[in-house]
Amino acid sequence: MSEYKDHAQIAKQQLDNISDSMCYAKWSQVSLHLTNGMTQSCYHPPVHKIDVDEIYHNPGALHNTEQKKSERAQMLRGERPKGCEYCWRIEDAGGISDRVYRSGEYWAQNSRKDIIASTQNDLEINPRYVEVNFNQACNFKCVYCSPHLSTTWEDEVKIHGPLEIYDATGKVQHHNDPQYLDMPLKVAQKDNPYVDAFWRWWPEIYDNLEVFRMTGGEPLMDSNTYKVLDYIYENPNAWLELSITTNLCPPKEALWDKFMEKIQQLEEIQIWESPRFNPGSGNHWYVNMAVKHTALFVSVDNVGEQAEYLRTGLDFVNLKKKSEEFLNKTLNTTITYINTFNVMSMEGFTDYLKFILDMRSKFSKDGQGTKYIKIHDPYTEHPDYEIVPRQRVWFDIPLLRYPDWMSINILDHTWHHHLTEAIEFMEAHQLEGDHDFVGFYDFEIDKTKRNLEWMQSEYDKLTESDREHRMSNLSHFCKQLDFRRDTDFSQTFPELTAYLEA
Repeated sequence: MSEYKDHAQIAKQQLDNISDSMCYAKWSQVSLHLTNGMTQSCYHPPVHKIDVDEIYHNPGALHNTEQKKSERAQMLRGERPKGCEYCWRIEDAGGISDRVYRSGEYWAQNSRKDIIASTQNDLEINPRYVEVNFNQACNFKCVYCSPHLSTTWEDEVKIHGPLEIYDATGKVQHHNDPQYLDMPLKVAQKDNPYVDAFWRWWPEIYDNLEVFRMTGGEPLMDSNTYKVLDYIYENPNAWLELSITTNLCPPKEALWDKFMEKIQQLEEIQIWESPRFNPGSGNHWYVNMAVKHTALFVSVDNVGEQAEYLRTGLDFVNLKKKSEEFLNKTLNTTITYINTFNVMSMEGFTDYLKFILDMRSKFSKDGQGTKYIKIHDPYTEHPDYEIVPRQRVWFDIPLLRYPDWMSINILDHTWHHHLTEAIEFMEAHQLEGDHDFVGFYDFEIDKTKRNLEWMQSEYDKLTESDREHRMSNLSHFCKQLDFRRDTDFSQTFPELTAYLEA
């Protein structure tokens, strides 16, 4: 963590030398929602539309939109783009924002020359960090998700209609109503102009790409995922961090087998001629893998039946089995479990941590399975790096803010013991030393304490009427889900049910 903060301080000095509002992520990072033609830099600014006419002539406009270029110009003048208010609020309160932390990331630092060059001409640049959502196909309907990100959610709403909740006056409102959502384009994927533009742009950005993430929907159900993996295998990039957000439970086993085969291919030893210098020169770049590292991000908010309730379609036993198979049959890979921390995460949180500890004991002891490799390329400016034993099982607990009836700030002090017990469990198994991977890191303990502190402070900010309104919506919401999905909220979450009914 201290090294992370050191990098941020260095970035802060660099940014201040340009302007008081400069952010490298506005240049070198992009999230692309190709299902509906929307984009953003990081997650904090709201998405905005990509000009479909412009990308026909310039596919780079997927990232270099007129809005982004206008915001970059604002930053160079020291002005604050409105969409970046999240960071400005943190900084005005005296904190260090993601504007600084993101700018200190290695991929942002490696793009500094490109950024400076772009400020002197047209403000256009190729990103180093790309996250892309190719389509909404998904076999899950997670309770806090939406039809615009899941075809299964969309199918349910088509049958039963949107769910009902109530506003503060008691008036019925429709939740997850497709007519109010920015739904995917109703065209065949082959006819999606944004996907077409991406594939025309891909060869241009690939050589200098350092982080590439595929999300969904469920990427294992998307042909573009396998097209990307094939391209990487045929065009190795030993500095590329590849990430895939997946539920690990595709609807057909054949998809899982195909995915495993592709990932194992990326780890094959290859000797290839670098495209960065003249073919036929006899010079080769010797690498062990086609990518630096492959990471899976797996969303799961609890264990057992509670996890399955939150993510309808999940088979928790199968998820654990697939996790173990992936880590057993690959080498330089990791899995990060994402617990979008909400009211239904609370009852079983210590059990969730025991699941993490068990996975670490199986796959992270002494960096089990990881090869020691040194990568060197004399023909580029990339620094050498070494792949050494590493932690292979990670988790994160970002707070859920929407829908607000699932936020932990509706829970009173009687719920604090779930987090204090979890903190005690983590502290009893805290890691010691750089080569010990079975236990919990100080920053993981700090995040749990942060969630507890946020829960306490935000509860006090709500009026009694606000809390009762949100709790009523949660109860009504889950009763509708139970009717539609043949589930039983009261049996699955007995403590939460008692709290809502008290």
